Amino acid sequence: MELLSTQSDPKRAPQKTREDWIVAALDALIEDGIEGVRVLKLSKTLGVTRGSFYWHFENHDELLDAVLDEWRARNTGVMLDVLQHSETLETGILDLFAVWVDHTKFDPHLDQALRDWGRRSDKVASLVATEDDNRIAAIAAFYERQSYPKTEAFIRARVIYFTQLSYYALVGSEPDAERMEYLETYFHCFTGRSITPHVAQEFLARVLHKKDDA
Repeated sequence: MELLSTQSDPKRAPQKTREDWIVAALDALIEDGIEGVRVLKLSKTLGVTRGSFYWHFENHDELLDAVLDEWRARNTGVMLDVLQHSETLETGILDLFAVWVDHTKFDPHLDQALRDWGRRSDKVASLVATEDDNRIAAIAAFYERQSYPKTEAFIRARVIYFTQLSYYALVGSEPDAERMEYLETYFHCFTGRSITPHVAQEFLARVLHKKDDA
C-alpha cells in the first residue's frame, strides 16, 4: 500500500534515478561481487530508503537484468561499434586497442565481475559465453572484410580477444608508455602485416596524450 501511494503522488518522487541505482549496483558488483548487490546495501550507499528502489524496479531480479543490459551495452557494444565503423585494417585494430586501453569505454573490472558472477549462476555464465562469441564474431567479420580467409579471420579474432582477456587477468598494472612500446610488434603478431610507421606514431601520441589529460 505504501508503494502504491508513493507512485501516485509525483511530489513524493525519489531523488535518485533508475540510472543511479544501476550505477550503484555496478560499483557494488565490481567491489563486492554479486553478494554486494542488495537493495538495503545499495539504499544505504545512495542515502535513500528502499522505497526509492521500488519506484524504479519491480523487484531485485529486474535490477540484475538492468545490470546485465548495461554490461552488454558498455563492454560489447563499444567493441562492435568501432569495428563496424572502421574501414581499414589499421584503423580497426587501433580503434580496438584504443577501446581496450580506455577503461571509460571498456571496463575490464566489470567484465571480470560478470565472469565471477557466472561461476555462481548458469544463466549469467551462458550470457557471458554468448557475449564472448559475439565479440569474437565481430572481430572475425572485421578481419574478413580486410580480405582474410574465413577460418584465418576466426582464429585471429580468437587470438587477439583471448590475449586481451588474459592480459587483464594476469598482467595487472603496467605503465601505458611501456605497453605501447610494443605496438608495432603487437600489430604484426595479430595481423601478420606491418603497421605504417606514421600511423603508429599518431595513435601513440593520441592515446598517451589522452591518458595524460585524464
